[in-house]
Amino acid sequence: MKRNITILTLMLIFISVQLGVAQKRKTSELDSLKKQVLELSKQVKQLTKQKAEDDLNQLLQEANQVASKPAESKNELKEFRSGQRSLQAINPEISVTGDAFLQEVVNKNGFSERQRSGTYFRVLGIHFQSNLDPFSLAKVALEVTPEGIELGEAYATWTDVVKNFSLTAGKFRQQFGVINRWHAHSLDQFDFPLALTTILGEEGLNQIGFSIDWLMPPLLATTNTLTIQITNGQNAHLFNNKAFGFPVVLGHLKNFYDINPNTYIELGITAMAGYNNFRGYNENGILIKEPDRLTKLGGIDLTYFWEPVNRAHYHSFVWRSELYYADKEEPLHQHIKAMGGYSYIEYKLNERWQAGFRYDVTQPFIFENRHQTIYQLVPYLTWWQSHWVRFRLQYNYKNGNTFTAADRLLRLQLTWAMGPHKHERY
Repeated sequence: MKRNITILTLMLIFISVQLGVAQKRKTSELDSLKKQVLELSKQVKQLTKQKAEDDLNQLLQEANQVASKPAESKNELKEFRSGQRSLQAINPEISVTGDAFLQEVVNKNGFSERQRSGTYFRVLGIHFQSNLDPFSLAKVALEVTPEGIELGEAYATWTDVVKNFSLTAGKFRQQFGVINRWHAHSLDQFDFPLALTTILGEEGLNQIGFSIDWLMPPLLATTNTLTIQITNGQNAHLFNNKAFGFPVVLGHLKNFYDINPNTYIELGITAMAGYNNFRGYNENGILIKEPDRLTKLGGIDLTYFWEPVNRAHYHSFVWRSELYYADKEEPLHQHIKAMGGYSYIEYKLNERWQAGFRYDVTQPFIFENRHQTIYQLVPYLTWWQSHWVRFRLQYNYKNGNTFTAADRLLRLQLTWAMGPHKHERY
């Protein structure tokens, strides 16, 4: 019995010793593993820090390389790669306008010296416009009539030569007042005022040269614009119709007054002068030197325009007036002096209908016209079928102390337009 107890006791001691050794070995292994984990964690942190530093250094090197090549960057910015069709991008904008009318001469026998009843096609206007580059644009207007093709206008404009200055060069309708600048199909009435065609000529002032426009600092007005035009004297009515009639000088000062959000007033003053004598060799090769003869012109224009804000499509009112004066020196120191003007009002009744009335008065452009006058009454009614099609009914009653009988005309006008610049005035 004692022997058995002794053996059992020895076994328990052995087992306890083994367990203590195993526990000690396990603790040692855990400490070793913990130490390895800590070492690995330290290495990972070092590697992460080194990788971040390497990436940052690489980015700095790439940035320095880009910054060291400014010339290449500028060249890349100048390349135009819009992806558009190149031919479409350089094509000009083309607009076409037709102007036809039905005319009834109300005089006895249905005709006058220059007018007969019937249907007429006045003009087919073909207009080209294009931006040549970021600094200039060009416009060309061809007028096709039953008699042939005529160049109406052809000019280029530099919009910002110097700050607030623009330059135009070519053939253009001149800025004498307001109406002379407009094309016939875009007039508020069927025809140009009688004073304009009598004093400035049937076609008005349309010559070759250049024009400088200066947007001036405001002088007692909201804006002031000064236009100086120097052209050849190609208007045979006023000048010598020759290229050597250069220079003919025109100055126009436009004063714009913004009264309120609905109303503005525009006041213009025009002065013009040029020689009309012949200088040079004639058709027979003979040198002719006529004494200098000067043609002087002056004009004043006034426009009052009212258009209610947010109702511009339905109502507006315009009152426009111009006065012209011409003094043309002829041989033997004789002078043709004439004065005339017009005034008209127009009211927009609604989105499609407009009604107006114009009064013309002028002296004939002849010698000894002091007591001679011609006047004209012009009521009219305009209906816009759309932005592209317009009908106008107009009655002209012309009389004066130079007429033996009144000249009366009734016209129904049709104008239509296609293209981006519908019924453009100029």
